[in-house]
Formats: sequence, structure tokens, C-alpha cells
Amino acid sequence: MSDLSDYQKRMGAQRRTMTPSTAMSYRASRDSAISPQQARAHEEATILTRVQQIIAFLKKSQRPCTADEIRMHISEFYDDGPEFQHLTTNAKVEYDAATSSFAYRPSFNIRTPEELVEYLRKLPDRGGLEVQRLKDSYLDTTSVIAELHKTQQILVMFDKFNRPRYIFYNHMPLEHTIDEDMKTSWLQLAVPDEPELSREMDRAGLKRMQAEAREEKEQLDVKKTKKASRVTKITNTHLVGIDLTKDYVPEGK
Repeated sequence: MSDLSDYQKRMGAQRRTMTPSTAMSYRASRDSAISPQQARAHEEATILTRVQQIIAFLKKSQRPCTADEIRMHISEFYDDGPEFQHLTTNAKVEYDAATSSFAYRPSFNIRTPEELVEYLRKLPDRGGLEVQRLKDSYLDTTSVIAELHKTQQILVMFDKFNRPRYIFYNHMPLEHTIDEDMKTSWLQLAVPDEPELSREMDRAGLKRMQAEAREEKEQLDVKKTKKASRVTKITNTHLVGIDLTKDYVPEGK
């Protein structure tokens, strides 16, 4: 036990007395087994990791941030460093050279439910929007979509797990004020039976539904087809083998 304690003390003393040059030599000897290509790949991966961390910080901030503000969260961020250069050309970042500030650029710069409704309303051909594309916006898509759907401002198409998949602007909301007299008159209407309904429509000059008219036409076509396809069988056996469409001349005449 005493031998182990002595060893630990010697190692601790050695670490405390290690000079910077000795530490660099130690790291160099430790990394000597790593090839230059591996070292560059590791360095590039580290840079990209920092870039992603900065982008996540900008998205959370939801406003432009200066380089000094970014350095408060990511210390290794320098104006002449590779991370800075990556951000100035990144598609998800807006860089303002005048103020040297960075801001997150979502696919859709929609920040309020009203902006979402207006965007959907302006889509051509009453098209919709895939909910997945809103994930990187500044909206809490789950609660916003639920509220807009509840108030009938948008229409929602759900997937098999009952999750919103596509959303559309509701051009025809169902809530309309109907006069009470109109409701009473509507409820008092009696629908006649089918024969009487047909006669009433004919007297009023109204056309019946296309499906009903088409069904009657199909029934007539079937009857005509049956009549046309009827075949008369010849039962006189002495006429078998004779073509009645030609003039018959008995043999030997």
C-alpha cells in the first residue's frame, strides 16, 4: 500500500514541475502516431462542430448577434478564424458586414400565427405547406397549428399517427350566421317519395341528377344489347352446312 502511495506522489510532483515546453514535447510524442491527413480531418470536424453550436445559439436567440456576444458562449471564435469565415457563407446564417453581426435564417421567416395564416392564404392554387418545413422557423408549430385549426382558420391533413402533415388556408370557414326564419322554413320542407319527386322536377323544368340519368341510360343500353345479341338457332338438320346468304343451286342442275 505504501508503494502505491509513493508512486502517486511522484507522479503528482512530476505533473506539477512539468514546464510548457515539456508538455508540448509530451503532446507531440503522443500525437506522433497520427497522420497529417487524420490531424486535418480532426481539426475540420472540430471547426464544423463549433459552427453548428454557433448556429444553434443564433436560432435560440432569434435576433442578430455580434461576434462579441457569440464569444460569450463560444469562446474560441475569432474574427480571423475559420469559424467566422464559415458563418459568413453559411446558407442558414445572415451576415451583416456593416455591424459584423450574425442572425439565424430559417426556411420560412414566420414568427406569428397571423404571419402563417397570411402566408398560406397567398399560396397559389390554394396549395398547402408541409409541416416538416416549418420545424426550423420561430414558431411553436404544434400549439400554433392546433389553435388555428380549432378556430377554423386553417385546414389540416393528418398522417396515420394523427400528427399534422400538411396545412392549408381555410377559404370556406363553416361558421356562418343563418337567419332563424330560414332555419324554420328549411326544417318544414318535406321530401316527397321518388316517383312524385321525379314528376315535380319535370313540372318545374329541373334536371335530375346526372348519376340517375346515366343509370337509366345504361339500363336502356343493356336492354338494346341483349336484343341485338340474340341468336336464332337453326333446328332443321337438313340445312346444316348450307350458307343461306348465298343463292342455293342444287347439285347436278
